[in-house]
Amino acid sequence: MKLDVYRSCTRKEKMEVLNIFWRRNIEASSRIREAALQYGPVAVACLIAIAAELALVIGVSLTRAHVIGLVATICEVFVVWSLWWALARTRDIKRLTN
Repeated sequence: MKLDVYRSCTRKEKMEVLNIFWRRNIEASSRIREAALQYGPVAVACLIAIAAELALVIGVSLTRAHVIGLVATICEVFVVWSLWWALARTRDIKRLTN
C-alpha cells in the first residue's frame, strides 16, 4: 500500500486526515484528501483483521464463557459497523479526489 503522502504529514496534518476520513462534509486541502485516500485501505485492512480476531473469540467463548462471548459480540457489531463506514468513506474520498 502506498502511504508516502500520509507518512510525510505532520502530526497536526494526520489529525486532519483522520478528521476528514471518519467524518463527512469537512473541507480539506488536496494533500490532506490524498493522504486520507492512502489511509483508507490501511484502516479497512486493520478493521478486517480485528473483525476476524473477534469472530474467533466469539466462536471459542460461546462454549466456555458466555459473558466474554456477549462482550465480544457487542464489540464485533461495532467493528463491522466501523468497517462499513470506512469502506463508504474510502469510496467518497476517492470520488472527491478524482
